[in-house]
Formats: sequence, C-alpha cells, structure tokens
Amino acid sequence: MSHQNPSVTRAEFLRRSAQGLGAITVLSALPTISRGETAAPKFTPASSAPTFDLREFVNWIVSDFEPSARLPGGAGRYARKPGESVPELYGTSDMACILYSLGRLHPTEPERQEWAAAFQIFQKPDTGWLVEKSRTHDPLHNTAFALAAMQLLDLTPEHPVKMGVEFADPRAFLTTLNWKTAVYNESHKGAGVGAIHALVPSLNSPAWFDAYFATCDRLFDPANGMMGRDKPPGGDSDQVGGTFHYGFLYEHFNRHMPYPEARIDAVLRTQLPDGYWRADNHLWLTLDAIYLMTRSLRYTTHRHDDVRACVRRLMGILMRDVFSPEGRKTALSPNIPVHSITAAISIAAEAQKFLGAQEVITEQPLRLVLDRRPFI
Repeated sequence: MSHQNPSVTRAEFLRRSAQGLGAITVLSALPTISRGETAAPKFTPASSAPTFDLREFVNWIVSDFEPSARLPGGAGRYARKPGESVPELYGTSDMACILYSLGRLHPTEPERQEWAAAFQIFQKPDTGWLVEKSRTHDPLHNTAFALAAMQLLDLTPEHPVKMGVEFADPRAFLTTLNWKTAVYNESHKGAGVGAIHALVPSLNSPAWFDAYFATCDRLFDPANGMMGRDKPPGGDSDQVGGTFHYGFLYEHFNRHMPYPEARIDAVLRTQLPDGYWRADNHLWLTLDAIYLMTRSLRYTTHRHDDVRACVRRLMGILMRDVFSPEGRKTALSPNIPVHSITAAISIAAEAQKFLGAQEVITEQPLRLVLDRRPFI
C-alpha cells in the first residue's frame, strides 16, 4: 500500500524516490574498507601534479638511436648496440618491443616478412628455440623473449618449438630452481618456460598451466607477498625481480597473485635511499618494482597514495638519470643498450598508465608490451 503524501504530486514523489534509491545503490556499490586498509585513492588535480615530459627522449630513440643500431639487409636487422655489424637476438627483439611501445611498429607486408627473416637467423631447426649468437641470457629467456617480440608482429617461427620431457611436469621443473638465493636469475627460466607455453599454441595446455600456477601459488610468502624460500620476512630485491617475472604471467591469464597488501609493503620497504632497488640494476629492478605495486593495486586500495608518491619520485629520478641527454650517456648498458631502452620505455609506459598522460607526457600514448604478451 502506498504511503504517498497527498500534498506532494506524483511526479515529485517519484523523483524523490528515485533519488533515494540512487543513493542506496551508490552506497551499496562502495567497497567496504576493512580495518588497516586505506580509503579510496585521492587523485591530485592536474594543475598541482608533477609532469614528466618524455618527448625529447622518444625523439632521440626514433631519430638517433634506432638508425644507429639498424643494419643493412632489410627491416628487423639490428645490432644490440651502435657500432656492431652483426644482428643479434637482443637487437632485433628489443627494437620490436621499443617500436611497439612507441606506437611506431607498422611495417608493410614486405617489411613484415623481412622481420620474419631477421628472427629466423636465431632459430635452431632441431629444437625450434631462438638463441642469441653471443650469450648474455639463458636460452629459455632468449626463446621466450624472441617469441614474444615476434608476437608483436603476428609472426610465427619457421620450425616448430619443442620442449623436452624435463618441462612436461611444471611442478617438477619449478622445484629444480633456486628459490632461496637466486629467485630473480632463475625466474628467467621459470617464467621463460611459462611464456613459451603461452606463446606456442601447440604447447598451451590448460592442465599444464593449472599445475604451473598451483605450484607458483605455494611459493608465495604471506609475510612479504613475494615468491621465495627462507627469505627475510620483509622481503629482498631478489624476490622483487623474481616475482615480477611470474607476475606478468598471472596478469596474462587473469589470475591474482596472493597477498597483494603484503607485497606492496615489501616492495616499498626494500626501496633503497637513492630510490632504486639495487645498485647494479637501476632500470630492470625499477620496472619490476613499479609493476608489482601498480598491478597489485588492481586488487586492493592498500597504500595507493604511497605507491603514487613512489612512482612520481622514481619518474623524477629517471628524468635526471636516464631520460635526459646527459643521464642516458651512462645509464644505458654499454653491452646491450637496446635492452636497457626496452626497460626504460617500459617503466615510462607503466607510469603513464598509472599516473596518466597529463603527468607522463608523450606525443602518442605509450603501450607496455606486457599488456599484449607475457614476457619481457
């Protein structure tokens, strides 16, 4: 039975009722904030937020660096550093990543076939693995990285990619890795295997990945939200680098890594006073740390403002140390500068996604390759 006030018109009654129901709907949709959890993030107005202008850095890559690493013989043939005359896997693969990130990987069909021929230089016909000529990384990392770069161009290798019996049981393989003192280095293998299975349709088995992720889940430490065994309760940089490599596989398969709050706390806690996470690895560990925090915030509001402040601080540091003309002279690896640029532009892409293009300024939006395929 209606309790409408006779002095209120029917239209006014319906308007007030709709307002009340709307308020209830809005309030019921708000997340419940548990004790110890931060409230919804407060976004800084664009007028007062810092800005990080990367246009000069991007122009330098396109106008100066890319031509200096390009070799004759067709599209996709790149050295891993200027001055070298031999194409390398971490020249061709990294440059595909960089150009894609900048929105500049748009080859014609003849050029795409030249890219395919450039990748094919590195494939072993018997195993199908793609391996660099002068070793810098594990062959599993080589193969996963090259396949992931080919994916950006919708290319597949000429020969089938084969995986030995040692990889058939992911639980058994993952237990062979060093989870105590080499989580980071060994993740090139552990995540490499996962990425290869994800990128090669004939290997992509739901049952295989169920076992893979079930094993990974058990390797997370609830004290710090990262993977490892016998690690400090607060975590360490070895775990930051290692967990990141499995993190992008979790993201690719829409799976949630456990303990996001503890992970954010640990990544913030292990940051060094200078802003980095390891003295001998400024770029890659910074990407790993930022990605772990920003992607964990997709599942929690925990310390959102602290993470935002951290990313802003890091972008300020990198503007000085890496993105500036003076900084990049010493910041980029002398052995594989093209690989360093992949890390640098990936940091910028994730920071732009998190902070917004009003803060991280480029002429075209940056694209993180990990949002398309699961390896870097």
